[in-house]
Amino acid sequence: MGQVIIVITESAYADLEDIENYISQDSPAIARKFISKIFNKIDQLYQFPESGKFVPEINDHSIRELLLNKYRMVYQLSDDSKISVLRIVHGSRLLDIEI
Repeated sequence: MGQVIIVITESAYADLEDIENYISQDSPAIARKFISKIFNKIDQLYQFPESGKFVPEINDHSIRELLLNKYRMVYQLSDDSKISVLRIVHGSRLLDIEI
């Protein structure tokens, strides 16, 4: 696999905003730290693009997920070294993605 390109979709950005707003109700500093941890986790895909596990409720092996605490970072790995982060959701929520 060549150089990896990571794209954060609009849905994933909206998820990040929702997560930050929710955590900020208790502590804006902790919210910023947690969002930073999410980006650090996503950054590992530059070195290890296949490090995520397959998403059990989706029958598509190009869709994978990374876990951080109780959050799922769902991404799609394309053959051309492109990774699209599709959603970032709490594990207790239903996964709603369009492929």
